[in-house]
Amino acid sequence: MSPEPTLTASIAEAVREYGLRRVPLEVVLSAAAKVDHSAAVSVHWRRRVLTAITSLADEGVIDLPKTRTDRRADPPLPAYVTRRGAPSAQTETRASIVWHADLGWAALGDERGEWSASERACLALVNAWLPRRRGVVVPIRERSLEITGDDKALESWLFGSLFRPERLSLELLECEPCWPPVHRQILGDSGTWLLVENYTTYVSLSRRAAELSFDGQVIWGSGNQVSTRLRTLAASGERPNSCRYFGDIDAGGFRIARSAWQCVSDLGFEDLRPAYGLYGLALEHGRTTPSGRSPRMSGETVIWAQEWLGGPLGEPSLAIARSGARVVQENVGVEVLAATGLADWFGDR
Repeated sequence: MSPEPTLTASIAEAVREYGLRRVPLEVVLSAAAKVDHSAAVSVHWRRRVLTAITSLADEGVIDLPKTRTDRRADPPLPAYVTRRGAPSAQTETRASIVWHADLGWAALGDERGEWSASERACLALVNAWLPRRRGVVVPIRERSLEITGDDKALESWLFGSLFRPERLSLELLECEPCWPPVHRQILGDSGTWLLVENYTTYVSLSRRAAELSFDGQVIWGSGNQVSTRLRTLAASGERPNSCRYFGDIDAGGFRIARSAWQCVSDLGFEDLRPAYGLYGLALEHGRTTPSGRSPRMSGETVIWAQEWLGGPLGEPSLAIARSGARVVQENVGVEVLAATGLADWFGDR
């Protein structure tokens, strides 16, 4: 697996700016997640981070510990990295770029030192590609693969500072958005969104929501694809006034919820909050069963879930997830929902 330029540059920047020479793994992962918001659900996420870390070590930017490793998931990662005492030649000076005429704004920003290392790496890749334009419009992931070697990289930048007006645009990159359809029930215009992880529960909740005159939207998050669904809605100009989420109570469910929460934050939406009442109903009526999958949750996800769900629901839910068991949201089915009102779904902790 080859190192990804934007991912590697973001980690290098975080290492350079961290106050101490020894940089904890959590800082490294956070820096990597800033440029790839699929981190919580990406199958090869840790392997990609390891490739970037190894690349920086080979370049003389960092040193890796010989024995201290984080083995909470595969592959193991170094528990920390150590910044080299003297900057390498690569970090002392940045290679000059002869900017394309269509990136005059980027050249000006570069002179002023406005771009972070990861932003500059992205712009450099675009700059190298622009002379190769062929006047053919393709889906954004095809263009992203051509420019960066990563089919999802451009999507991760699309809603950020580099795509502000008069900067990068889909027209400049000769590509078009290509988003999957979003399954949802639009029951009113209040701007309240209820994101539901699994399709069966989405159907049951949608039907009961219509009976209860819910005046918002019920949206199928499609499991690991929830971030893509949110970006689809954002790309069409839609924004919620209030956003709630309901998913499975297990390690995978919390990873997906965290991914949705991070995406909502990145898009500048109102904070994604749990549908506390629905999680409570799952604990009350649900059967705890073995998940059949790895119970491992990263330390960051555990801390996040404790704070996000919190209250009387947090501890029992996390105990289930960390034990390798699960309570699926299908336990909150048609018959359970029939005895509930909207206040039972959204009640705060």
